Amino acid sequence: MTDNDGLYRRDVLKAGGAAAALGLGGGEFLQGLAERGDHTAASKHNTGIENYVGQNDVIQTVCSPNCRGKCPIDVHVRDGQVRKVEPHPPEDEQYKRACVLGLSHTQRVYDPTRLKYPMKRTDWSPDDPNPDGRGPDAEFERVSWDEALDLVADKMQSLKTDHGAESVLFHEGSGNYGQTGKAFSRLASLFGSTQSAWGIDANVGRGFNRVTGTGFFLPPTNEAEDWENANTIIVWGSDIFSSQFQMDASKVLDAVESGAKLVVVDPVYTTTASKADLWLPVKPGKDVHLALAMMHTVFEDETYDEQFLRKRTTGPALVRKDTGDLLKSSTVFDDGSDDQVVAVEQGSNTPVELEPETDGPYALFGEFTVDGIECETALTRLRDHVADYAPSKVAEKTGVDAENIRTAVRWLATRGPGGIAPSYAIGRYKHGHVFGQTYAMLMGLTGDYGRHGNIHAHHAGGASLSTGGWGTPEDADPGPSLFFPEYPDAMIDGDPHKVRAVYSIESNMMGNQFPDRQRFRKAIRSLEMYVVADMHHTDTVQHADIILPAPHWFEQEDITSGWGSHPHLGYRHKVQEPMWEARDDYYAVRGLAERLGFGDYFPETKREMLRELASRDDAIDFETLFEQGTQKKQDVPIVKYTDEFPTDTGRIKMYDDDAPSEEGVTFDVPRPLEDRTADDYEKADEYPLMFMQKHSRFRIHSQYEMVNWVREVNPEPQLDIHPSDAKARGIEDGEYVRVYNDRGEMIVKAKYNEAFQPGLVNTDQGWWSRDYLKGHHNDLTHNEVSEVGQTMSFYDVRVAVEPAPDDLDTEKYETDNPRGTGAETSRVGGD
Repeated sequence: MTDNDGLYRRDVLKAGGAAAALGLGGGEFLQGLAERGDHTAASKHNTGIENYVGQNDVIQTVCSPNCRGKCPIDVHVRDGQVRKVEPHPPEDEQYKRACVLGLSHTQRVYDPTRLKYPMKRTDWSPDDPNPDGRGPDAEFERVSWDEALDLVADKMQSLKTDHGAESVLFHEGSGNYGQTGKAFSRLASLFGSTQSAWGIDANVGRGFNRVTGTGFFLPPTNEAEDWENANTIIVWGSDIFSSQFQMDASKVLDAVESGAKLVVVDPVYTTTASKADLWLPVKPGKDVHLALAMMHTVFEDETYDEQFLRKRTTGPALVRKDTGDLLKSSTVFDDGSDDQVVAVEQGSNTPVELEPETDGPYALFGEFTVDGIECETALTRLRDHVADYAPSKVAEKTGVDAENIRTAVRWLATRGPGGIAPSYAIGRYKHGHVFGQTYAMLMGLTGDYGRHGNIHAHHAGGASLSTGGWGTPEDADPGPSLFFPEYPDAMIDGDPHKVRAVYSIESNMMGNQFPDRQRFRKAIRSLEMYVVADMHHTDTVQHADIILPAPHWFEQEDITSGWGSHPHLGYRHKVQEPMWEARDDYYAVRGLAERLGFGDYFPETKREMLRELASRDDAIDFETLFEQGTQKKQDVPIVKYTDEFPTDTGRIKMYDDDAPSEEGVTFDVPRPLEDRTADDYEKADEYPLMFMQKHSRFRIHSQYEMVNWVREVNPEPQLDIHPSDAKARGIEDGEYVRVYNDRGEMIVKAKYNEAFQPGLVNTDQGWWSRDYLKGHHNDLTHNEVSEVGQTMSFYDVRVAVEPAPDDLDTEKYETDNPRGTGAETSRVGGD
């Protein structure tokens, strides 16, 4: 980089001069901005006592990454510098919360990976995109905001003219839980571009939805304050005591202290499993087999909730033996409806309409003939189906002792209200939607809906700002949408339509987080324009043509959702003005809207937009929220599922006569379907180890990767491997290994870890390219998804492991790796 020509290569945004720009001299600040060779760095600077005197200004704001906290926090500012972060009690103080990462913003807000200025790739122009110039060796030059937005708007308009608005994709990630996404969607809808449809973590919710009519990600569950009323909690595939950054874990402990039984189902002996009354170490991908064995036990013990099954499920509904369809009222009664199903009264065998929320004397089991049509009840069909899944039969397949299977479900079925709290992890197998269907029906058998103490997910529903259709104006003509897994085909092959440009906000997905990373990078190289707005210089930013610097959360005003966490909205007050030339994403969206002819649709200021959005939510008062900093939404029900279910019958489906099918399997009842976890998978011998990417307590997805305090205790990626698997391959604890399959490889340090069962290895997700000696964990993953779930399957992956080459160069870990507050900062940029 030179001051004259404005060129930046790789480390485009070095931190030199930041202290001067702010007029700051504090040692910790200089330390966070240190460059190699910078002799003003804090490690060589006597900070003196002046850092510890003076008066702090305390500003209430909100931490806003994609975690389950959305924590209100107080930020202490002195002499224009953020000095300390601490939790702030929200309106309902029982939801006071914060985590170590949230308290580390004193480092992150001044980190040298922050983007400073709008940038343009030097060898890109709208007419000559030169896609091969993208990537690790890309060079950038500083441009003005006006020039950057002019370039983007002109290219978007020319693509719309030549190829249609759908050739531009507006991609929004989940890196910021504010309201900017509403403005982003509004512009996308007005322009007519392609928009993002989600494709991560939706499997479990989709399966649950097919049974209850509710759910997309994880289903709604009672708010965390009610969890202490549970008598049995089955935490399924979640390390809630370790990687959940909120106080829901404490609510589980409150229940345990009150006498609840805690069961943990997980292939890993997690922190949560260590606190459980019973740990079920299920083999990867065998969760549906295990849940069906639990159903078998409920039927065998006759511990199902008869009243609930009659009143709120289709258990009594008659299934035609000739067609497999539910018997409809229109077939039996002259004035019957095609939407109504039929049951029979116990004893009299008289057919009756099965209306929602009615508790009649319906027969739950048996075979009946109605108007000459042979039928059986849905519950009979389900019972017969799970007869093949006795715990003794599935014990070896699942890796779980048969008696422990029985014990766990007997606690759930007989000890009063309780629930099953799955995470997204089970949905990270290709056919994980089947588990969502299965456990929804299991809880239907035990009657665990609509009561205090019921739990259906490992985080509560929380609160979101209700903004109506503001993101899609009535006179807009929105374009199509694409699920994340569909991106590469659209960009590379034009299927289902050609995407030629992407505008991305709040996301490090395409360059780092998406599976089959190399194919996504190939997809990026096929674009004519790639615009990335971000706070930090991530791997994704390194592949951009236009870089738009977004401010840290402390530098932008917003209203934050409490979705997935607690029933509050938070007002994110600005703590300091944006550093350098960072600008709120709303500034860029509104600037583009003006250039594209849609300026009148956007309020002049961000606060005006927030006020307008808040006015659409009757449960929120803008002034109260602004003054208090948080406001609890009183319309968020503590107990869920108290009303009629939003299914075609108004009841939970214990049998689905309109079920989807895939790979020759129909899901009228839950049927296990596996991909790479299957015992007979064709490449199991070649790649014998299942590979997963647990969420780490040290990062939130790929955020906080750069924080030195965290890197001191978590310095580099590693491979968790059982000692027996390692020794069989001649691998010593702490030795570097090559992890590979037919898609890619990575080199990391092996860590003996008996918490991971033999046959299963793990590298925590969220590391950037620069953290690896070679490769990346998402070079091993694939982008294959099921037809039903349309969800990326990060855990459905097989690998082989061997010692790394002898000539491995590990100098980067010895010289550049952050190890605490006195360390030199790592190189800016992604490889």
